[in-house]
Amino acid sequence: MLRNIFLKTLRDYRWQILIWGGGIGLLMLVYGPAYNSVFGAGPNRDQIIADYKKTVDSFSILTGKVYDLDTFGGFITTKIGSGMPIILGIWALLAGSMIIRGEEERGSLDLLLSTPHTRTSVFLQKWAALMLAMAGIVGLSFLGILGGAAAAKVELDPVGALMAHINWGLGGLVICGFALLIGQLTTRKAAAGWTGGILAGTFLLNNLVVNVESLKWTQYINPAYYASLSQPLARSVGTNWVGIIVQVLFMVVLVAIGLWMYRQRDHNGYFELRVFKRSESVTSRKVRLVAEPKEFWLRNNFTFGLRNALPGVIIWGLSLSAYSLLILSVFDDLKSSMVDLLNSVDFFKQLGFLNLTNNENILSLFIFLFTVLLVAAYAVVQVSGWTSEENSGRLELVLSTPQPRWRFLLTNFGVALASSALMVGLVYVIFGLSTWAFNVPVSFGNTLAAYFGLWIICVIIEAVGFVLAAFGPGWAVGVTGGLVILSYLVNTLGDTLKLPQAVVDLSVFKQYGQPLIEGLKWTPQIVMVVLSIIFIGVAIYRFRQRDITK
Repeated sequence: MLRNIFLKTLRDYRWQILIWGGGIGLLMLVYGPAYNSVFGAGPNRDQIIADYKKTVDSFSILTGKVYDLDTFGGFITTKIGSGMPIILGIWALLAGSMIIRGEEERGSLDLLLSTPHTRTSVFLQKWAALMLAMAGIVGLSFLGILGGAAAAKVELDPVGALMAHINWGLGGLVICGFALLIGQLTTRKAAAGWTGGILAGTFLLNNLVVNVESLKWTQYINPAYYASLSQPLARSVGTNWVGIIVQVLFMVVLVAIGLWMYRQRDHNGYFELRVFKRSESVTSRKVRLVAEPKEFWLRNNFTFGLRNALPGVIIWGLSLSAYSLLILSVFDDLKSSMVDLLNSVDFFKQLGFLNLTNNENILSLFIFLFTVLLVAAYAVVQVSGWTSEENSGRLELVLSTPQPRWRFLLTNFGVALASSALMVGLVYVIFGLSTWAFNVPVSFGNTLAAYFGLWIICVIIEAVGFVLAAFGPGWAVGVTGGLVILSYLVNTLGDTLKLPQAVVDLSVFKQYGQPLIEGLKWTPQIVMVVLSIIFIGVAIYRFRQRDITK
């Protein structure tokens, strides 16, 4: 596996393929029995399907359209097909931002380019390995869905299942292409942040245009729209080859531009158009003076880390705020078009949406139900930033100074907590101003509690990530991301999969609840904070005991 760059890169992805692909495949495996348990084969099957369709239709802004619920393929498409681009997109933005820029920042690319390999060869071999890794992830998922159909003895078109996974994989590779291209313009963290904003924005915008006619024109420049054109598992839609081809073109164009930028820029530098490149005179080393830095951000590790985190704070904060702003700008139209449907479905009352004419209920459904997952994704990115310190080799330099390890770990954890608080606070302020500007009155206390609860979710996820990184920085991010997705799916699909309540209660999203409606439940929040303190204590102990990079 170490004969060339392609095989070495593919080997580095082996655990991510197993963790992400295995997790998604396991989810697909249990969907077969879940389909039978939800709809069964009794005399009321048609009525159950009709009621279920009403329920999912009301979530269309978050989950997309409903497809052929009377078939297992349509059920899979409706339940998880729309969420697969987000699941794969999270892995894609992390991998795409790491493949060139990330390796540049940690110094491994310097050694590689010192060998007789051109930049083009390195770039393309790494991209090919990333594509094969994505194929491995969706391949394990494909095996899982075949196993689930066989176990439940339900009909499933294997060709349609294969094409669905190819379509999902292409959507993920488009996100990879965005991360790879943006990585030529900025740092790895900023590239991941911008790509996360693109992922969330394109997905939500594609679903929003279903209910807002004035936004229809945006779908033709939206890659998520072309991914949604193909639904091979749904017999009423099938495979749309135009959508497949356009996604391939998106991917090829993004990768080609990224390669061109990489070949034009300096190593460890950022791409600049020649017109804007600055030409500076070179000063002789003999007369060059290096003054001690006096800038505020360079005073200590905390302020330096916070300065590096600020671009991500702004990018993620503005991206999440843009979605909230979009929803609030068309809130009256959404409310009038959806309220009758929402009140006709008992499912929402079971979830706690008791009065769907209430602004808090509707905003909780259309904004917070999805925002909470994106905030969790931001927390995973913070964990990735901590592990990159060690993987890039910078940790050895910092720890060579007279500074205790425990203090350095706590400082970086503090940076993660502070940046999360700033990001959530930015979204909160813009949300509050937007509700005032668009005259959408909401409870001030519950709104504050809802955003404080989002920060608590960041705290527990970052604590879990730090303790995992103390044992294995190489696999900590993948496992943390997998646990977040598993926790979200357990909360949203617990009733469908008939999971024990004790298992559902382990989900941090379950403990978050619906604070915009009923306020924040403080006992679970205190428990999560206490657990976070314990996790960080374990992380400090382990970090002090082990060798760096082991």
